[in-house]
Amino acid sequence: MAQIDLVDVQKYFGALHVIRDMNLTINDGEFVVMLGQSGCGKTTTLRAIAGLESVTSGKILIDGAEVQDRKSADRDIAFVFQSFSLYPHMTVYENIAFPLRAVGMSTDERGKAVKEVAEVLRIESLLSRRPSALSGGDMQRVAIGRALVRRPKALLMDEPIGALDAKLREEMRAEIKRLHIARNSTSVYVTHDQVEAMSLADRIVIMHDGFLQQIGAPDEVYLHPANLFVAQFVGSPVMNVTNARFSANGSGTKLNVGGAEEGFRFSSEEKAVSYKPTGELMLGIRPEAVHLSHDPLEHGFEVTTTNVEPLGSHDIVDVRVGEATLRARTASGFIGGEGARVWVDIDASQAHFFDGASGLSLSGRH
Repeated sequence: MAQIDLVDVQKYFGALHVIRDMNLTINDGEFVVMLGQSGCGKTTTLRAIAGLESVTSGKILIDGAEVQDRKSADRDIAFVFQSFSLYPHMTVYENIAFPLRAVGMSTDERGKAVKEVAEVLRIESLLSRRPSALSGGDMQRVAIGRALVRRPKALLMDEPIGALDAKLREEMRAEIKRLHIARNSTSVYVTHDQVEAMSLADRIVIMHDGFLQQIGAPDEVYLHPANLFVAQFVGSPVMNVTNARFSANGSGTKLNVGGAEEGFRFSSEEKAVSYKPTGELMLGIRPEAVHLSHDPLEHGFEVTTTNVEPLGSHDIVDVRVGEATLRARTASGFIGGEGARVWVDIDASQAHFFDGASGLSLSGRH
């Protein structure tokens, strides 16, 4: 397999700066997911690694060798596109074997290689069929098989299951992860779907506007976002973010949010006074860390619900706090509907604080 390094990579399309100061190491055997909104530069980065796009400046190294000036065919990397791109007049066997024919491999060796990859992908029974007789999931398995059959140094995937329905996407996520573990391949996967990123990645690379925002394991980017963009991009529902201020009261420190007079009692005054933003202080809190109760809460106060979103296994309940809306995750049916009076509190241990001017986390852990 291979280690991939991007060093000070820049990419312009005319005046448009698509990749900005990209420095990234993808370790041998690692599954890295590049996550971001459309137009953030993630697919351009993937195509630059593959040699399908040139870089304006910087270096791309595979196993320590510079490849930014090499053709795609000379990088020993396989690419799986969102579109299946299978040859309709060929059987599944012929589609998978095509890259091996192109390099002159013998018939016996081709047969052995195709059989091996078909077993790994569980498509042995489909080898005699043509693409028109396959489901979307099976066609994507064939496309992945064609990429893997020559055992490339790395497998690059650009939203490979984006065109599938929800059930097939779930099945294919599991298949892709299983395949990665079985092959121990270096894999780079591009998506805008955070569920795919969280379930597949060893590490997630989050991009926005050409900049790399944060790199970390799924739980790291979820629990310790580096900035406001990551906080509000990762998670469903997204993290609650609102302006906040600390004030002292007779029993310690109070945290006021959304301009409300009522505030949450904050048990750690030392932690509270350590946050020194250059702009407005912003609180970030996940819905599961917003607690609602029909009974009084020691550190909370009473509010009114404004919306209830039933999701089967749980509900998402909105409450109004000053000018802010906080979303809470509750048990299904816990709140009857909007307009109910409930008590609200937050788990201070899960509170995140950000500088409103820079958007950077003030926790120092990312």
